Amino acid sequence: MSELGSVTVQGVDGKLYWGYHLVGTVRSWTATRSASGVLALTATLNQFDTTVSQRPIVFVVQHQHGAWRWPLESLQIAGETLSASIRPA
Repeated sequence: MSELGSVTVQGVDGKLYWGYHLVGTVRSWTATRSASGVLALTATLNQFDTTVSQRPIVFVVQHQHGAWRWPLESLQIAGETLSASIRPA
């Protein structure tokens, strides 16, 4: 059995939702799965409101054939940078 390496996906637009409420937008983001399987998101925020700290928060990215949706397990905001652990939807 071979071990998978790390995988990184990047984009320029994304949205944060609490239920159906839009609670934040991002202008750039990077999602990474490490070789050990840990999933992480780093994003630069455009705007967000205080409900971004509520749970559950889902990060949504539109793509050509639909959307990726990643529930956030934990999140930290420092200035304009959001760091979060994510799980597959």
